[in-house]
Amino acid sequence: MARKNLRVGLVGLGAAAQISHIPALLKTEGVELVALCDRDPEKAARVAQKFQVPRHVSRIDALLADDTIDAVDICTPNFLHAPMAVAALEAGKHVLCERPLARSAAEASEMMKAARKADRVLACAVQHRFRADAQLLRTFVAKGELGDIYYAKAGWLRQRTGWDSDEWRRQKRESGGGVVLDLGFQMLDLSLWVMGGPRVESVSASVHRSRKGEVEDSATALLRLDSGATLTLELTWGLLMEKDFAYLNLFGSGGAALLNPLRIHKGMHGTLVNVTPTLDSARHQYKHSHEAQVAHFVEALRKGSRPMGDAEEILPVMELMDAVYRSAEQGKEVKLG
Repeated sequence: MARKNLRVGLVGLGAAAQISHIPALLKTEGVELVALCDRDPEKAARVAQKFQVPRHVSRIDALLADDTIDAVDICTPNFLHAPMAVAALEAGKHVLCERPLARSAAEASEMMKAARKADRVLACAVQHRFRADAQLLRTFVAKGELGDIYYAKAGWLRQRTGWDSDEWRRQKRESGGGVVLDLGFQMLDLSLWVMGGPRVESVSASVHRSRKGEVEDSATALLRLDSGATLTLELTWGLLMEKDFAYLNLFGSGGAALLNPLRIHKGMHGTLVNVTPTLDSARHQYKHSHEAQVAHFVEALRKGSRPMGDAEEILPVMELMDAVYRSAEQGKEVKLG
């Protein structure tokens, strides 16, 4: 694979594919997006024409049977992630899968086993880790600039909008869960990654379901970490306010930091100093993070290295998702491993 381009097929042409994945794949050097797949053949034809992708099919088997395709990018609803990823891995393809990796840790574990057995890479789209501000904050934490972190709070409170009008998101069988798997997966993965990967010892959570839904649309959780710190998480996709809130705030013995927008303060020589580095632009952060994620995935395949956010790294996050649901269901704290 040293020189030739990585040939990719993408399956599932919803918003994630059209807004993020396809543009990022087309922009990345060393990648050819050769085929699109969607169960709606007219949509497949329309999107292929729009992005000038040479081939479109309506069944994933057609992609998997094509020996010239090296990797498959899966952007389908959650319940299809595991069966499609396993089939792609067994067909000898590398896989990049939209988040959350699966509906449960059990499914994620099956996918990871399939990747090991096929000796192929299975990575989850964790583009939030590729944001410039998040990477900077992680470096600050790793260098001990904030001292010992004793408390972190993360949340994503999103307005009730038409954005999540996808019917499948509200059906338990298809989504596996509501806001916890959707926004919670990202926020929890980001928080623990920025903090350097502490182990979670226990989870106390509660979820709230609106009258009409099969899945929860709000949740709160308290996580106790092996470092002695606590992390709280608040989530909703039914916020009745004029704007969304997404944040990660870290409080340490030597300083504090807020993400979104990035602010870092340190205690130095008895005074409080603002040490926030200047970032080029937060404006296109979302687009850039997707491009960086795809470029990183391609580079890892080229070098034969493990990409960030591979299945082994994501399985513990899926186990935390399970623990959040278990704690909410039982109404008590759940201890982990």
